[in-house]
Amino acid sequence: MARRATVVSSVQVERPPAEVFSYLADVARHAEWSPKAYRVEGIAAGEQVVTGSTFTSYGWLPNDKDHRNEVEATAVEAPSRLVLTSSEGDEKVVNTFTLSPAGSGTEVERVMDLPRPSGVVGVLFPLISTLLIKPDVAKGLGKFKAALESSG
Repeated sequence: MARRATVVSSVQVERPPAEVFSYLADVARHAEWSPKAYRVEGIAAGEQVVTGSTFTSYGWLPNDKDHRNEVEATAVEAPSRLVLTSSEGDEKVVNTFTLSPAGSGTEVERVMDLPRPSGVVGVLFPLISTLLIKPDVAKGLGKFKAALESSG
């Protein structure tokens, strides 16, 4: 069985859960808050994903500025949970977004479950995760918060 790694980050957004979920489930808008270049194909802007929806994402990775993944919305439970599973060959990256009421707003937690590389990169992966991946995820959630709070 492949070894896995987890990256967790969260943010509080001053908007109700239903509004936050609606924005999150419009995956064509994820480029608005991605910390790196990102786009999707196969789903229209304004279209909410449902369980089983599929689309293709293109994002940035080191040495691959247009990295392609096939993505499926594997769980859509408005307004509290969205799971997007990206596939690349036999490898899967699972992004789980959990939304919880928090005062007058919403706590958004993002958990990335990803394959842990083997070899030297695998040994260094905890450091890579701490120094590169987690700050990017936190930056993206910060942009997500700013986009939502500035609209309306």
